[in-house]
Amino acid sequence: QVQRRPFDIHSSKINSHPPIVVTNNFGDASASPHVKLMRITFQNMFPALNVATVKLRNCRRVVLFNFIRRDAAEEGTNPNGQSLEDEEVELRHYAIRANPVGIDKKVRRLIQAKIPNLSKLEDISDYIT
Repeated sequence: QVQRRPFDIHSSKINSHPPIVVTNNFGDASASPHVKLMRITFQNMFPALNVATVKLRNCRRVVLFNFIRRDAAEEGTNPNGQSLEDEEVELRHYAIRANPVGIDKKVRRLIQAKIPNLSKLEDISDYIT
């Protein structure tokens, strides 16, 4: 599957801060032991974020671990005597980009530090108007 707007994470400073880790469908305390172990392992792969002290500008990545469990179409057991189940973990890595919306294109360029050539203008207000 091809992304609509691919993002090169190696060319930016996005890797300088740990991602937000999201574990989906891993259950709660009543989940089976191997599912609990997977959830704890995935959570401990990245440093914990302190919500009280984290800066919003540093939250630029999200890692999603999605646990998918499908029941086997046929009844039976595997060679170890366990019932057949198809379980998989889907991993997705997202980059978060914030773009200013609802403002003039010229002002947006200034905010994004794309400095235009102002040599022929008297004042910056000449550029904006």
